[in-house]
Amino acid sequence: MYNVGYSRKSNREEFEYHDTPAYSSYYTVTHLHPPVLMMPIPWSAPDEVREGVLRASRVLFADPGLAATALRATVERFLTSQGIASTRPSGQFRNAHERINEWRDADPKRPPVADLLFAVKWLGNAGTHEDSDLTTIEVLDGARVLDEAFHRLFTGPDIDAHAQTINAAKGPWRQPHEKTGSIGNASQDGL
Repeated sequence: MYNVGYSRKSNREEFEYHDTPAYSSYYTVTHLHPPVLMMPIPWSAPDEVREGVLRASRVLFADPGLAATALRATVERFLTSQGIASTRPSGQFRNAHERINEWRDADPKRPPVADLLFAVKWLGNAGTHEDSDLTTIEVLDGARVLDEAFHRLFTGPDIDAHAQTINAAKGPWRQPHEKTGSIGNASQDGL
């Protein structure tokens, strides 16, 4: 989107007519195609989570409230991937708050991450209402919170496992066909 409006700052000496208001051009991003992901998605995250972040990213600039709602739905997609039922036995949908509580209570290490999920849920709730005035920056802040939750859940364990592989190999882990000469896993014991 493009518009022209009064400039917030101006150098009046640059204008021939000092009584003429200064104008500036303003650009506002309303759509990017393909969308720029609002947060990185860990490789080990479920496909449903990846799709949820992509969905939120598609509408970030056009409708920040909808993007916040899509991030909230991404939390719900994550919970479903973790085996937290989205419906009761009667078929009635369970609310996100109840589901996050169930996920949190299943493991004593989860409360700090659950707090992050709750924050994204609240932001999504605010975006859902018809009078939502969420800004793109506020939604990106929510994405930052969700990114940290996923970092703790997916990226941290992946990095830990990779470090264990390096430690077990006492150097870089390589496929057997990658070893050449004296450079290899076994020869590095003395280093």
